[in-house]
Amino acid sequence: MTRLFAKVALSAALAVCLLLSSSCQTQEMAPPPLEKPKPAPAFTLSSIKGKSVTLASFAGKPAMINFWATWCAPCIKELPELERIYGMYKDRGLSVILVNQQETAEVVRKYIEDHGYTMTALLDEKGQTAEKYQVFGLPTTFFVDKKGMIRKTHMGELTSEIITDGLAAIEAH
Repeated sequence: MTRLFAKVALSAALAVCLLLSSSCQTQEMAPPPLEKPKPAPAFTLSSIKGKSVTLASFAGKPAMINFWATWCAPCIKELPELERIYGMYKDRGLSVILVNQQETAEVVRKYIEDHGYTMTALLDEKGQTAEKYQVFGLPTTFFVDKKGMIRKTHMGELTSEIITDGLAAIEAH
């Protein structure tokens, strides 16, 4: 009786496995839905040099707004690529805006200067701008066209492909 039960249980388990594996193989993954463009929320933040900077000061130019922190490993890993992209596209009007999350000006200034970054670095000391942008994790990057519309959002570390897609989305408008 125990052997019969074991054989039946094994047969049932194999049937379930075959059913599950065959259903996974035949299903196609749909591409993610296209983002609906929305206006980038206005902000006024202090730069690492103490200057007040508004989103409006970048009006008429495409921008990448990157929310980050010095303690965030994926943020730190993507910064050299952001600097490289900024160097390649700044003559075409692209702004790369680094919005640091809730760290002191001294910490952020030292980090930016020590690494020779030339992108605009701003301080969101209370996290209010991140809240406006509905940032739930770091890093998060917004690709904003020259009309101030967010065309693409990416949460997580950027890859060359994601950056290329984001730039294409904002250059098209």
